[in-house]
Amino acid sequence: MIGVDIGGTNLLVGVIEGGKVLKRSHQPIVEGSNFEAVVSQTCSSIVALAGDAFSSVGISVAGSVDSKRGYVLRAQNLDWDNVPLAETISKKLSCPVVIENDVTAAAWGEYIYGGGVGSNSIFAVWIGTGIGGGLILNGEIWRGPLGTAGEFGMGISEQNPSETHRVLEEYASRSGLQRILDNPQLNTEAIVQGYGKINKITEAVNNGAQRIGTSIANVITLLSLDKVILGGGLVEALGEPYIEIIRQQFLADVFPTHCRQCELSITTLGPDAGLLGAAALPTS
Repeated sequence: MIGVDIGGTNLLVGVIEGGKVLKRSHQPIVEGSNFEAVVSQTCSSIVALAGDAFSSVGISVAGSVDSKRGYVLRAQNLDWDNVPLAETISKKLSCPVVIENDVTAAAWGEYIYGGGVGSNSIFAVWIGTGIGGGLILNGEIWRGPLGTAGEFGMGISEQNPSETHRVLEEYASRSGLQRILDNPQLNTEAIVQGYGKINKITEAVNNGAQRIGTSIANVITLLSLDKVILGGGLVEALGEPYIEIIRQQFLADVFPTHCRQCELSITTLGPDAGLLGAAALPTS
């Protein structure tokens, strides 16, 4: 099984067997806004890693996708709009190719191999440069009739219509924290070092975490799920103290109180969740 994760800046390719990454390559995307260049780099990386020992490829993409048509509708960091990723790579590699949103793929990975094993339905929230969500309902990936379910970070978090910034991602992701703290160079390591020590960083992170907790509560109130898995760079770096802020706000806001039994836990697969989930897509 071949899994590919096309992020905003990095390309990850893995050979997967039995839920384990046997071989991997990790490299920066050379020409992100050049669709053909990224396709060429992806195909070359797959062949270099696996030779011809593969029959299908699953790809996760940081962006909004139409998995049925195999199109990336919008990849913000790559500046792609409505590009036929699956078809183009399939022609070059002469094999079936399936694509999926990166957090939906991570949710599928957790459901099959990680913290979601044994669950019927899960909601995954990945918090890093941006914020994404993925839904597994009754054992299947839920994309919705319009195909874009899971766009959690783009939900409204600020109700004041006069505010320029209103969506959750603009308050609680790393890019959102960079904006709030007026520091475009702020990276995850600096956030971790400042958390609990520098008031401005701590307040911004905690405010974002509370907004995430409220937004998760809204999802669980609506769908009545019993498991939420949290992952992504900020979650994995800040760990349980950060998750506890999210959890306490969730407990305060979810309705009815019966839904407080929903479990919020950290990813067990870490950064491999999307890769493992992508590899399993062709058989899903």
